[in-house]
Amino acid sequence: MNHLNRLSFFTAIQLIIFFMASCSPDLPEDVESAYTSLPEEIDYNIHVKPILSDKCFSCHGPDKAKQEAGLRLDIASFAFDDLPESPGKVAIDPGDLDGSELFHRILSDDPEYRMPNKKSNLSLSPKEKAILIKWIKDGAEYKPHWAFVNPEKPDVPDIKDDQWIINPIDNFIGRKLELEKLNPSVQAKKEILLRRLSLDLTGLPPTLAEINAFLKDSTPNAYEKQVDRLLKSAHYGEKMALNWLDLARFSDSHGYTVDRLIDMSPYRDWVIKAYNQNLPYNKFIQWQLAGDLMPNTSKDMRIATAFNRIHQQNMEGGIIEEEFQTEYVIDRVNTTGVAVMGLPLGCARCHDHKYDPISQKNYYELYGFFNRVKEAGQISWDDAMPSPTMLLPTVQQEKILNYIKGKVSIQENKLIKTKIASQIAFQDWIKGKKYKALAKETIPMQGLQAHYNFSDASLKGIYPGTAGNTLISSSIDKPVFADRDKGKALVLNGDQWFELKKVGVFRKSDPFSINISVFIPKDFKEGVLFHKCVSERLYNFRGYHLYLKDDRLTVNMSHAAPSNAISRVTQKTVIRNQWVQLTMTYDGSSKAGGLKLFENGEEQKLITTMDQLTKDILMYSKEQPGLQIGAWDRGLGFKGGQVDDIMVYNRELTDYEIKIIGKKTSWASLAQKEPAQLTKTDLDLLNKYYTSVLDPAVRLEAKKLQYIRTELADSVNKVRELMVMQDSPQPKKTYILNRGNYDSPGEEVFPNTPASILPFPDNLPKNRYGLALWLTDDKHPLTARVAVNRYWQNFFGTGLVKTSEDFGNQGELSSHPELLDWLAYTFKESKWDTKKLCKLIVMSATYRQDSRASSDAKLKDPENRFLSRGPSRRLDAEMIRDNALMASGLLNNKIGGKSVKPYQPEGLWEINNTSYTADTGSAVYRRSLYVLVKRTVPNPTLNTFDATERSYCVVRRQSTNTPLQALVLLNDPTFVEASKVLGQQITSSSNQTKAITEIYRKLTGIKPGKAELNLLQSLQNEELKKFRADINRTKGWLAAGQFKVDKDLEPAMVAANAVLASVILNSDATLTKR
Repeated sequence: MNHLNRLSFFTAIQLIIFFMASCSPDLPEDVESAYTSLPEEIDYNIHVKPILSDKCFSCHGPDKAKQEAGLRLDIASFAFDDLPESPGKVAIDPGDLDGSELFHRILSDDPEYRMPNKKSNLSLSPKEKAILIKWIKDGAEYKPHWAFVNPEKPDVPDIKDDQWIINPIDNFIGRKLELEKLNPSVQAKKEILLRRLSLDLTGLPPTLAEINAFLKDSTPNAYEKQVDRLLKSAHYGEKMALNWLDLARFSDSHGYTVDRLIDMSPYRDWVIKAYNQNLPYNKFIQWQLAGDLMPNTSKDMRIATAFNRIHQQNMEGGIIEEEFQTEYVIDRVNTTGVAVMGLPLGCARCHDHKYDPISQKNYYELYGFFNRVKEAGQISWDDAMPSPTMLLPTVQQEKILNYIKGKVSIQENKLIKTKIASQIAFQDWIKGKKYKALAKETIPMQGLQAHYNFSDASLKGIYPGTAGNTLISSSIDKPVFADRDKGKALVLNGDQWFELKKVGVFRKSDPFSINISVFIPKDFKEGVLFHKCVSERLYNFRGYHLYLKDDRLTVNMSHAAPSNAISRVTQKTVIRNQWVQLTMTYDGSSKAGGLKLFENGEEQKLITTMDQLTKDILMYSKEQPGLQIGAWDRGLGFKGGQVDDIMVYNRELTDYEIKIIGKKTSWASLAQKEPAQLTKTDLDLLNKYYTSVLDPAVRLEAKKLQYIRTELADSVNKVRELMVMQDSPQPKKTYILNRGNYDSPGEEVFPNTPASILPFPDNLPKNRYGLALWLTDDKHPLTARVAVNRYWQNFFGTGLVKTSEDFGNQGELSSHPELLDWLAYTFKESKWDTKKLCKLIVMSATYRQDSRASSDAKLKDPENRFLSRGPSRRLDAEMIRDNALMASGLLNNKIGGKSVKPYQPEGLWEINNTSYTADTGSAVYRRSLYVLVKRTVPNPTLNTFDATERSYCVVRRQSTNTPLQALVLLNDPTFVEASKVLGQQITSSSNQTKAITEIYRKLTGIKPGKAELNLLQSLQNEELKKFRADINRTKGWLAAGQFKVDKDLEPAMVAANAVLASVILNSDATLTKR
C-alpha cells in the first residue's frame, strides 16, 4: 500500500469513527442497537410525539392540573425553559444531550429519578429512548400536530408501475408500496368485485341477473356502469345511512332504566334521502347542527336537527332535572366532537385535556353553543315526544289542518262582526235599564263551576256546582285553619294538597278562569299554588298551574314542558304577608296573549317565556284529575301559605268581574245609576260584559269558535311529532363545571371554539349556525379529513387513520398522510360531493385489487395497512341478515318508514316490564336498517354480530368472531326461514345441481367448485335420510317463520335442502366480503 493509499485508508477510518461518535452517544447496549437502526431523519409528528403523548403527556401535557413539577412537554417553549423546580436546568436543550435533563432521566437506573416514574406504570422501550435521544441531538424540532394544520393539496407522486394506475389514489398507494418493496395485487375477478361493490354501495348483494349481465359486458367501461348504477340506487342512501346512524346514536328508545320506545324514524328517512340526493357534506353537517337557525329554513332542515336530540333521555322518577339537562348537552358536545372533528372532547369535561390542546374552558365554550335548548331533564312518563318538537302531518292531515285553521280564522272574524252588531242590542239593554238586575249578584254567577271557601272551618265548600263535583281531601287528615278578615282560611304545610274532583278540567281550546285568595309568607321561596297536573315533572307539567319562584309568579299551560307550552312570568315581584287575590284567565286561543294573570283585580304585565302550545293539555287517561290546591306529586308545595275563595269558571272573566270578586267594586255601584248618568268608562265595562256574557248571538258564535278550536286540537293531537333543536329566546348562562359536576359551576364562559384548531371568525354568529359554519370552513383542518377517512373506512374496513374516532395526539398516524390530505382537499374542491368521493375510491385500482395476500404481503403487511391487496372482512351484522333475506327472495325492499320488530327470543324485554311482540307479514322481512333498536335490550342477532346499541356515538364497530355467531345463523328463525325458502327453491327445481349452484351464487356471488358441489350433494343425501327417518325433526325445521312450504313437495326433501342452504349461509364465502 503506497503512502497516499495508506493516508486515504486511515482518513476513511477516522471519518467513520468520527461519524459514529457524532451519531451515537455513549448509550446502553440495547438503546445503542436501536439507535443504529433509526431512520436518518426523525420527524416530531411521526416518531416523537406518539411517544411523548403515550408515555409523557399524562403528567407533562396540556392539563395544567396534572403537570408534575410544572413541566409541560407538548409545547417547545415550555420544554426548553428552565425547570420551575430545578433552576438552571432544562428538560430539553436542542442539540445538547448532556444539557438535557430528559436525556439523563430516561436512561437512569434509579427508579426515583428515571422517567417515566414508577408510579405511572409506564416505561420506554429501547427504540423509544433512542428516538428521543436522536431527536434532541438533531435539534429537537417541534411541529404542530398534523391534524390541526389545514391540509394542502400535495403533488400526485410518480411511480414506476404506472400501468397499474387508474386514478390519483393509486399513485399514492403505489408510491407507498414501492417504498415498502411490495407489489399491488391483481384485479379481483368480476363476480367477486361486483359483490364487493354492491355490498359497499348498497349493503345488498347483486342478483344473479346483475352478476350475469356484468360478466357478459366486455366494454371498457363495464365496471364504471355498475358503479354509476349502484350510486343511483335508492339503496345507496340506506347503506350510507347505516354508517351515519351509528355516529348519530340513532335509536328507537330513550335509554336508561325505563328505556321507553320513541319513533324517530323521520330523522332516519331524512338521512337516507340526504345521501340519495347527494346533499353536499358541508350542508349535511350544517343542517344537522343548525338547520333551524339557517336562513330560509325548511321542513327537512328542521328534521335534520334531530341529530342533536336522539341522545339518551331519562324519565325515571326522582332524578335531578338539572343533572340530566347537563348530561344531554354534554352528549351533544361529545358527539359533535367525535362525529365531525374526530376528537374525543369528553376528556376535557372534568379537566384540561391530558393529550390535546383542548382546555376545560374550551370544552364549556363549545358546550355554550348547545346550552340554549329549552328541554326537560326528566322527560314525560308517557309516550309524549320530549319538547321541543315539530309537527309532521301527512299530506292528508296537512289539508285537514289547513281547512280547519281556515274555519277558525273565518269564525274569529265572524265573532268580531257579531260583537260589533250586538251594539244595537246593547243600547236597548241599557235603555231598558236591564243592567240594574246585576245588582243582585255579589259575585259573577255565569259559568261558575265551583266556589269554595273555608268560613265554616271545613273542607266542604259552599258552591259545589254541578252534581258530583265534590272536594276530595287526599292528604289533609287534620286541616288547620287560620283567622282572616273574612272568616277562615286553610293553612298548608307544603306537602298537603286537595283536589276539586271533576272541576277545572279544561282543554287548550276551552276558555276558563280560576280565582284564589292567598297569603304568601315572607319565607316562602318556591312552590306551586294551584295546578291541574298529575305531577310536577313526571308528565312534564301537562295541564296548567300557577307557580312562585324568585319572587315572581308564573302562569303555565303545557302539553310537554318546557317547550310545547305557554309560559308567562310577572314583571313585578309578588306581594307577601298580606292577602292577595290572584285570578288566572284564558281565552282558548292557544296563544300566550290569551293567558292572563290579575293581582287584586289589576291585570299584570307578563313576560312571555314560551308561546308554542301545539297539542292538548289533558292527560290521556279517561279519568281526568281535577284542580288541585297545594303541593303536587314530587314537587314543592305552598309551605306555610294560606288559601281561600277558590272559584272556577268555564269562561274568561272580564276585568270588571274580577274586581267584583275581589270586592274592589260591585255591580250595585253601576246599577244605582240611571242610563244618562253612566260615564264612558261605565258603558265600556257594561259593554264588554254584555257582549262577552249576555248577548245570545255573541255567545252562540263564541261557542262555535270553541267547537272549531276543539276540532283543530283533536286533529293536531293525531299528528306525529319529532324532537328537534330549538333555541330558547332567553339564553342560559354557561359555566365551567368543576370536575364536570352539574352542581359545581365555576367561571362563566361564552360560546367559542378552540383557537388551537381554528380561531372563530368575528363575522360568524355565536350560535349553533356559527359553529356549523366554523366546522365546515375550508380552513378547518379536521372536518374534511375526518369525513374522507370515515368513507375510506366504509370501503376498506380501516381508515387511513385507523383511529377514526381520534385524530388527536393519542390517535394513530395516517398510513398514507399525503393521500389523506389529497382526498380531503379534493373533497372540499368538489364542493363536498360525497357520491363523487365514493366513486373516486371504488374506481381506483387500489379498491379493485384481489383480496388474497401474497406470502410477502402477509409478512410485511399483515393488516393490509399499506393496501397491497383488496379489502376482506366479515360482513356487518345488518348485511348478514339482509343477504339471507335477499338471496331467499323474502326481503321487503320498502324504503323508509317506522322501525320493525323481527323474530326475537321471548322474555328479553321483561327486564323493563314490557313485552315484545314480533311483527307479522312482510314487516319482518324489512332491511336490518329498520330493525327496532332498544338501547338496553338491543336486537340479539344484530348485537351478536357487533351492531352497536346506539347509546353513544360510535365511529368504528368492533369486529369479533365468536361461537355464538354460528349458533345464531343456525337457529335464528330469520335465517332458518330463509334457508327453508332456499330449500324449497332447490326442491322445486328439475335440475338439482343447477339449483344448488344458483343458491350458492346468490349467497356468495361466485360459483361453487366441484369439491364444494360434491360436499353439498353428499350432505343433501345424508340429511334426506335423516329427515325421512324423523318426521318430528322435519316438522320442526319447516315450522320456523311465517313462510309455508308448498304442500306438493316432499317435506323431508325440503328440510334436507334447507340444511344445505343453511350450511352455505354459514360459510366463510357467504359471511366475508372479498
